[in-house]
Amino acid sequence: MATAPLPLSLKLLFLVQFFFTLTCSAQFNESNALEGASPFDKRQSNFFPVVGVSALGGSNVDPRLEIRQLEKNPDQWNVYLLALRKFQNMSQSDKRSYYQIAGIHGRPYTAWDGVKQASGGSGGYCTHGSNIFPTWHRPYLVLFEQMLYLNAQQAVNEFPAGALKTRYTTALSSLRMPYWDWAAIPPSGQSVLPSSLTKTTVTVTTPKGVITIPNPLFSYTFHPLSASDMGNSRPWSIWTQTLRDPSSNTASNAVSRNNLIAQQLDSNRPNIQSRVYNVLALEHDYTSVSNDRQPGDSLESTHDTIHNLVGSDGHMSVIAYAAFDPIFWLHHANVDRMFAIWQALNPNSYVTPVNNPYATFTMKSGTTADMNSALTPFHSNSAGKFWTSALVRQTSTFGYTYPELIGTNTRTLTAKINQLYGPNATTSSSKRSLDESYGEVVERGRGGKGVAGAPNFSGERHYVANTRVQKFGLDGSFNIYIFLGDTPGNDSSTWATESSFVGLTGIFSTMSSQQSDDVKATSDVNGAVPLTAALEAKVLSGELSGMDECTVAKYLQTNLKWKISKVNGEAIAVENTPGFVLSVLWAKIRPARSTTEFPQIVDNYRTLVDATGGRPGGLQPGGSLRARKQCS
Repeated sequence: MATAPLPLSLKLLFLVQFFFTLTCSAQFNESNALEGASPFDKRQSNFFPVVGVSALGGSNVDPRLEIRQLEKNPDQWNVYLLALRKFQNMSQSDKRSYYQIAGIHGRPYTAWDGVKQASGGSGGYCTHGSNIFPTWHRPYLVLFEQMLYLNAQQAVNEFPAGALKTRYTTALSSLRMPYWDWAAIPPSGQSVLPSSLTKTTVTVTTPKGVITIPNPLFSYTFHPLSASDMGNSRPWSIWTQTLRDPSSNTASNAVSRNNLIAQQLDSNRPNIQSRVYNVLALEHDYTSVSNDRQPGDSLESTHDTIHNLVGSDGHMSVIAYAAFDPIFWLHHANVDRMFAIWQALNPNSYVTPVNNPYATFTMKSGTTADMNSALTPFHSNSAGKFWTSALVRQTSTFGYTYPELIGTNTRTLTAKINQLYGPNATTSSSKRSLDESYGEVVERGRGGKGVAGAPNFSGERHYVANTRVQKFGLDGSFNIYIFLGDTPGNDSSTWATESSFVGLTGIFSTMSSQQSDDVKATSDVNGAVPLTAALEAKVLSGELSGMDECTVAKYLQTNLKWKISKVNGEAIAVENTPGFVLSVLWAKIRPARSTTEFPQIVDNYRTLVDATGGRPGGLQPGGSLRARKQCS
């Protein structure tokens, strides 16, 4: 879906507004702009239009690049770092600042661009557990990309005329925000977590020469830190910069432990690869893949897992604070990429009306969202019209795409996904054999041991450990770990490095005290840990005699284990986790016959009751999923 070019007058107005705010220190205050108005009133006013890069002077449609690929272009990389640093340094009182745009997602729970809180609304504007989770985040990323580009323009304009400025001007034209592919096999010898995100400083070229600056990808430093904006809640109200796996949750001088984050990501990457492949290859209904309230796996649930692994009790693992961490934007650009790829593979499935139990800043609990619901607070023009899911369906509307979508049809796109995430996934031009892909337990970077990613479905069966649990049941985010074999001890920091570890699914949450009892009672969400690749490896090793459902059920009765921990590492008994139920779903599947095909589910998913029935946290007789023996 294409849109008409932005009028020149609006482009000029937008640029004048932007550069005026960068050179003036007056605080932005629009508390009285729409006093007494509905948050959806569309009065003629000075609303901020979210229009995308191509409307601001950039080339028409260019790809967002994986961050490691962007780094290989030294001119674009330099402009990107300069732009991100400028963006983060903007006054926090400016609604166009990094701080206020990050604050749209959660804290400080205040109106942005004149879009006031609705009656019954709470929290931030972001939609989670919602059918518009993918579509709401699309214009949110465009807004960030738009401001990144405008800061890049200013950074380039500061260079004196000459060859260097000419180079940077050329680099600017096609610059888009990068994404971080946390599911693909990283380059040999590297972690899933790119080193560019873990360095405290970086070297950049400026008009005054080559200098070293704080790395804008490492953290965001609050200037100033407002305890009230952070809800007067410790430790958020004492941490002056964003943290990942903080060394302390009580000390103001805590530091990030990116090395530990890298270990967890490396250990979990194979199963995350499998989850991404399953969603892209096997799932064809938008409502199911868009959010974590539907049985099975989803883009949102996989997204939640990355939040928890990266945050690990830091900013990224809490909905209210996650967007302040620079890695948030790389992560969500990848989620949008997965969504765009899924759309290209399933062009006829999209947003349909669904009741959403969770309130946002502009939606009360129980609101039905459809294709034409306003994606607040994102205005499509200065008059106050909102973007909707119908209007953001195509990424080209905003002047960007992704590398996999350039010049492809369904068959060639399928081949690309198979190469990236399928059973023969590679990180280079040389492909691994099936035995290398599935038949071994492999070391993953600095992490521990884990089975290979996507299965080859040679046994014509697909198995998934499906979790259902109350999202707000443990007063914050938590993880559910799945094992095949020995059960580890209570030190959750070692669970992902155990040889029996298969994968985890994360529940991305917030304080339960911020939710009403009614919402908590209806807050069940689903997650998934694919088991097929791990079971195929057991067959190849001789530990499992076959992949038929009765043989697998008997094996899982003895060997399938599960444990739960909060993101701070505290182990939680399954019995003390509200609403937790683990089941195993299975389906017959037809393996792909070529690299331009996906495997196909040939029957409906069924519950393998015998796999978890009667155990704590498993299916219980007399419950909503009544246990019955399936195999003799």
